[in-house]
Amino acid sequence: MSDEEAKEADRTGSSTGGDAKPASPESKADAKPEADAGGERRDLPKWNRARVKRKAPAGEEQDAFQVSVRRAGRGILQRPLAVIGLIMAISGAGAGIYAWTAAAEGNRAESTRTLSVAVAYEARGQVYEGLAELTADRVRPLPVPVVEDAAALQTKVDAALTDLEEQAPDSPANEAADLVRAARLARASDYEGAEKAYRGFLQRQPGHALVFMARDGLIVSLEGQGRYDDALAEVEPLLGEAGDFFRDQALWHQGRLYEAKGDTAKAIEIYTQYKTEYPFEQASLARESVKARLEALDPSAVPASGPGAGAGGLGVGGLGGFGP
Repeated sequence: MSDEEAKEADRTGSSTGGDAKPASPESKADAKPEADAGGERRDLPKWNRARVKRKAPAGEEQDAFQVSVRRAGRGILQRPLAVIGLIMAISGAGAGIYAWTAAAEGNRAESTRTLSVAVAYEARGQVYEGLAELTADRVRPLPVPVVEDAAALQTKVDAALTDLEEQAPDSPANEAADLVRAARLARASDYEGAEKAYRGFLQRQPGHALVFMARDGLIVSLEGQGRYDDALAEVEPLLGEAGDFFRDQALWHQGRLYEAKGDTAKAIEIYTQYKTEYPFEQASLARESVKARLEALDPSAVPASGPGAGAGGLGVGGLGGFGP
């Protein structure tokens, strides 16, 4: 046997007998399409079903969402005028709501400005005789409201409150103006009328942000009528806990009312408690008033007074309270 015949015999034997080499991955991959050629290929999912049209297999239901969208689209094309009319109606409603909101905001701003005029003249108004001569050469307005006499001051406040009541009776500004009206009654010594006004505010606006001012004025109105026990009962809701807002003013009311009843020991106890919670070295609503009463009732409880110390309640809600 020649060398060529021996080589041919070796190749033939290795392919039919002997150990066969395992098939490579490439040959398996090539064989897979051939194996699947006889079966039915499945349609792969598409990212956008609306752009793919295929024949639905027998027994498969149509997509309800796509059917409804197509039906709605055909309806719009068949009734274009109705669709345009609907769009215009929606646009008109939106414009109307915007206009109503803008007008309401403008009315609130105007009513607030009117209230600010009344409060400015009531709380900070000053009387200067010969005002025209004093301000003849002045270009810029004065920093505080000024008038010629006390009657003009009252007229300014009355006019602003009347305008507010007529222009915006249901506005938040007019609700707050009730506190100004009640305070003016108390200043005029109409304590019964002031009590009625403050109680009316508390009943109508129990959750109002200025409820504390209404109760403050009510306390002073009851005090003006000599009803100290009733006034002390109204102080309780204002006391709260140590550090609460307006507690310092409530303690001042409480101490002053006990002193007015003739219970000096209790008054000193309350004033001392005020000094403990609100040291005189720090600013507080009734610091100077409490300090002055302690100096009069128990001088040993108060350090030496510095220059500039004054007396008198600060006054919130338009009133400062009565001195004992």
